[in-house]
Amino acid sequence: MLYIIIPIVVLLLIFLFAGYVKAPPNKAAIITGLSKNPRVLLGKSGFKEPFFERVDWLEVGQININVVTEDYIPTKDFINIKVDAIAQVAMEVSNNQVSPVAMRNFLNRKADVRSMITESLQGNLREIIGTMDLRSICQDKAKFSQEVKQNAEQDMKELGIRILSFNVQNVNDKDGLIDDLGIDNRDTI
Repeated sequence: MLYIIIPIVVLLLIFLFAGYVKAPPNKAAIITGLSKNPRVLLGKSGFKEPFFERVDWLEVGQININVVTEDYIPTKDFINIKVDAIAQVAMEVSNNQVSPVAMRNFLNRKADVRSMITESLQGNLREIIGTMDLRSICQDKAKFSQEVKQNAEQDMKELGIRILSFNVQNVNDKDGLIDDLGIDNRDTI
């Protein structure tokens, strides 16, 4: 009788350990297989059915993205500038559930995530540069940053991403007009 119980207990323990999944707060464990909808573990533990379900991981913590215009972009007053900004983004998560859109777009795609987000933010940055004049961009970087963030939010939402912050760091031009604007501003004070 003992020869039967011990192997059953050992198999049961192996089955439990093989199915145990523990997800840290910055990674979501997406369990798929038996049910129609995936189960999401975020900052907690759970079980999967070994051999019948699989676990995939999705980074949901903050991602820092450097957003740099690759070429000079014309402003509303036709002055070509380059802008260097930084954005903090994260996967859309509410009530410990990851957005299904984010799961479809980014599950098991570590390398592509940053480049996809960067390209989208660069496009939004170029759009806003074309609607503002150089003086406005340089004098009110906070407003410029806010306009880029607002413009990009819908695109990011469609990817399953939430923009936490967007900050313009540097604005440069080919001909030194920004430096000249600074001199003009000092002369008028």
